[in-house]
Amino acid sequence: MPHVRSSRFVRLLAAATAGVAAVAVLPMASAQAATAPFTVSVTGGYNNTQSLGTATGTVTGTGGSAQASYSVTLCGQSTYPSSRVTIQGGSASVSHTVYYQNCETFSGDLVSSYGFANAQITVSGSTFYPGNQYTTYTKSRTVYF
Repeated sequence: MPHVRSSRFVRLLAAATAGVAAVAVLPMASAQAATAPFTVSVTGGYNNTQSLGTATGTVTGTGGSAQASYSVTLCGQSTYPSSRVTIQGGSASVSHTVYYQNCETFSGDLVSSYGFANAQITVSGSTFYPGNQYTTYTKSRTVYF
């Protein structure tokens, strides 16, 4: 003798199937990328009054991701022979250099072996002032995204 299912069971089964189908159609929610702007300037020489380099830009990433992108404009000022910017996030690190009093824009990706939620930007520049001693000065800033 065949088994007859109640209409209540059929309605519940249809509702559950419709619910699963509706959830499958919805896009998965993902974390939003955030952009962290920065400006880092390094000074040195007599009483740290001599401008040696400035980096201005952004780092864009999703906190906990192993990748972020950056764009930075580095300007050398009264530096000899160059200014350098280093951007470090997680295990990834990139450096860019401009010579003398030039400005240049750089962009790229930081790809780490593990997730990270911040990046450290370090600018360095050198001078012979005061006296004839060659000295390199650095300034760092951490940004969070």
